Amino acid sequence: MSFRLGVVLLNTRFPRLPGDIGNPESFAFPVSYRRVEAASVAAVVHRGELETAAAEALVSAAEALARDDGVSLIATSCGFLGALQDRLERALPVPVMASAFALLPFLRQVYGEAATIGVLTFDARCLTAAHFGPWTDAGTLVEGIEGGRELHRVIAGDLRELDRAAAEADVCAAGRRLLARCPGLAAILLECTNLSPYRRALAEATGRPVYDLNQAIGWIAAGAA
Repeated sequence: MSFRLGVVLLNTRFPRLPGDIGNPESFAFPVSYRRVEAASVAAVVHRGELETAAAEALVSAAEALARDDGVSLIATSCGFLGALQDRLERALPVPVMASAFALLPFLRQVYGEAATIGVLTFDARCLTAAHFGPWTDAGTLVEGIEGGRELHRVIAGDLRELDRAAAEADVCAAGRRLLARCPGLAAILLECTNLSPYRRALAEATGRPVYDLNQAIGWIAAGAA
C-alpha cells in the first residue's frame, strides 16, 4: 500500500503556505484532510484543558481518516494537540503523531541531556506542560510569536490575507530572542505547524538546526517506502 498521510485540521481559513501541514503541496505523497468545525484556534490554544466537544470531534475525525481514507499515519495541524496523543493512540489502528513534540525524545538523544532545546510556539502565554503530552522535557526553552505584528494576528483572527515577509520576520525575531536568552541553544523545535514555511529562514537567522512535524512525517513516509 502506498503511503498516505491523514491530517486532522483545526477549523481555520487563514492562508496555509507551502510548508504548512495544511497545504498538500508540502508533501511528496497523498494527503487526506478532515476539518473539525468545533476545533477553532480559540477552542484549542489556551492554558486550560481542551474543551470536551472539541476533543471528541478531533478524535472522531481521526477515526474517520483511519477508517474511510486508508491513511498510513495521522497527524494534527496544531502542536497544542500533543495533549491528545495518548487518547488518539488508544483510539486509532494506525500510527499517530499529534504534535511535533514527538521529536523531543529523539532530539534529547542527539543533543544530550544537558542541551537546551528551544521550542518556538504560536503563543508562549498559553503553552503548558500538559500540551507536551507524553513528551514533557524540562530542558526546553519556550518562546512565542505573540509579540510579532503579523503572523499571530492573522492566525488568531483567522484572517484571509497574510504578508509573508512580515510573518517571516516575526518568526526570525522570535528565534533571535531564544538565542539571546540562551546563546548555547542546541536546536529549535517548531510547536506550531504554521511556522514551518519559515523553517529555512529561521535556521539562517539563528545558525541553529530547526525541526518540525513535517520532517518527522517525511522520515516515516521514507521508511514505509
